Amino acid sequence: MISIPMIRRKLAGDLLGRHIYLFGHGASSTATLRQLADAGAQEGTVVLSEGAGSRFGVAALFRPALPVGAIPIFSAIATLALAEAIAGEELCAMPVWPNRVVVEDETVGWSAVEAAPAGDRAAYVILGVDVDLHALEKIARRSIDPNVVVAACLNALDKWSTAYAARGPAAVSGAIRFLPRGPVARALEGQNAR
Repeated sequence: MISIPMIRRKLAGDLLGRHIYLFGHGASSTATLRQLADAGAQEGTVVLSEGAGSRFGVAALFRPALPVGAIPIFSAIATLALAEAIAGEELCAMPVWPNRVVVEDETVGWSAVEAAPAGDRAAYVILGVDVDLHALEKIARRSIDPNVVVAACLNALDKWSTAYAARGPAAVSGAIRFLPRGPVARALEGQNAR
């Protein structure tokens, strides 16, 4: 199902994918990457996991000079990247704040964040996504290559992390306005307006 060589051929960015690990059923991509990060893994390391059924996970390691308080906004790039990757399959993917991606009112993916604080900064941030391939294929009424989705997600994460490094929270807050409205989204917009 998931093939590291096939994914590598489709990667376009410079940061993510220098080191890619694949684990099978029972492994959590974010938990495994946390262990690697604690052991000193390089920024850009990626862990993939194939779960039970048709679920798969992707986790990427970032070592930004990021204040701990900025982690929630930075983590939004995982949801945005997953929505872009799924939209690349010609599906109308909608990121739902803070961590879901929906197609035709069905949740097809989730994002997660883990961080290790070092004082008032993050020593590292792990952004992960889990995808329900069966749900995607049911909606699309065709098979979907998970390698294409993984590569597109990593490319989008690379793009969003580069934008965040260059423009800070403003890079993400501009995209947040497209998320469905709710109390959390309004609160974020209020913070970004200040």
